Amino acid sequence: MNAVNNGEDAVDKTDDSRGNIDSIYYRDGVTNSFSMQLLKRARMSMMNLFMQELSPGDASSILDIGVSDDENDGANFLEKHYPWQHNITCVGLGDGKQVVSNYPKVHFKQIRAGERLPFEDQSFDIACSNAVIEHVGGPAQRTEFISEHLRVAKKVFIAFPNRWFPVEHHTGLPFLHYTPRLFRILLNGTRYSYWTHPENMDFLDGRSIMKDWPKAGKSPAAIINTGIALGPFSSNCAVIVR
Repeated sequence: MNAVNNGEDAVDKTDDSRGNIDSIYYRDGVTNSFSMQLLKRARMSMMNLFMQELSPGDASSILDIGVSDDENDGANFLEKHYPWQHNITCVGLGDGKQVVSNYPKVHFKQIRAGERLPFEDQSFDIACSNAVIEHVGGPAQRTEFISEHLRVAKKVFIAFPNRWFPVEHHTGLPFLHYTPRLFRILLNGTRYSYWTHPENMDFLDGRSIMKDWPKAGKSPAAIINTGIALGPFSSNCAVIVR
């Protein structure tokens, strides 16, 4: 079961210059203070949506799937802003030392790519992930990833970059990602080569998520545009299961 991949075991492990498996996710798309401010704005919008739509309380148990070992202003927004930090269990592929150091009240558990999440069915009130599902692999892996959210929790919140936003999140490049095949051909062999491999990053929207939705799984209550609005486009989408 590929519960979470984040691309760490795919093509380009050596891209991580800081010895941190998550640093690459902020290397190309967040290159200056302005882009970091936009990232923070988008993630605060998603945080607010999470609170409004799922209405967690002071006793709600939360599972955050895919916490980042890279600590920066845009990372780990749930751990930064959730008012009841002690109710969060977070899982990730790294050792979690930075996570535990920065958020001492959370419970951290390291997981391995390709394995079932180490929790019983319906163990949590809410399972959530942000900017993870586009990195887990192909359709079969995404179906399994969604299934694990549904298995371990009563409610689900899965947020991801919207492929139709004019700027591609991971590279910071405009429009080219509208044609994934061309994106991968032109950028392969460049500094952006990591992102050209589908096992490292795929382009998703609400329709593609519904195609990958487990047939036996509880259906979403809503797919909501969130993040930064730019005309008719939004930077992110969130799937909500209540």
